[in-house]
Amino acid sequence: MPCVEGAPDCLASGWTANEFFAKLAVWSLGALVYTYASSKVLPRTDFNGSPKYNWLSCLPIQLVGFPLVFYLAVASFEGSFVAWLSAPWAELSGPPERCYLMLIYAYMFKDLGLYLLGARMDTMYWAHHLGCWVIILQFFWNESPGIFICGATAMEFGGASQTLHLLSPESATWDWVHVATMTLSHVASCSTSLYYSTIPPTALWIRVLFTALVFVLSQQRQAHAMTLHRAFVARRAKRGS
Repeated sequence: MPCVEGAPDCLASGWTANEFFAKLAVWSLGALVYTYASSKVLPRTDFNGSPKYNWLSCLPIQLVGFPLVFYLAVASFEGSFVAWLSAPWAELSGPPERCYLMLIYAYMFKDLGLYLLGARMDTMYWAHHLGCWVIILQFFWNESPGIFICGATAMEFGGASQTLHLLSPESATWDWVHVATMTLSHVASCSTSLYYSTIPPTALWIRVLFTALVFVLSQQRQAHAMTLHRAFVARRAKRGS
């Protein structure tokens, strides 16, 4: 049933509530299938708290999937990039933005498949996922998803750099790339969240909550990145002594 603007069950994103939950179910199932397929073709050895296939399966999405849909969303907008960042749903193409939100939701939901396969993931990452789901899904009801898509893409570049560093833990190059990319990604995400906090018509308390969650997530991620960096420096110093 098409979404009629102004109807009680019509979300700001242009879907009805029924469409939203149906799409959520389809993407959730697809995410679990992706995890299962990854477990069959990629290494299953333990790697930093979860199977190695789980880390490797993230990289194509982080480095190709998110940037591609981000580009398609911006390219489909008849206006400047800055205008796209704050544009309400009514001015957006719609499909690329909705696709991005579902993709990043499913990208995190796929980790539930670990438990179906007898594996697990560290508690810290589940806290991260829960905070992200709150941020992601509220954009189906609220305006200006572009600002989130931009910040999220930056953060996922940071996440990819961490995986690449962990895969080559003794590489000084990847350590430098990791610290630099994570830091820049958090500057970008916090800056976009501050910009979002100034954009009506989304309720002020939602904008404040969104900004606070982004800052907390960024601080925790940056702290973990620096912990990995200090561990690398300590190992290098020990080898040199």
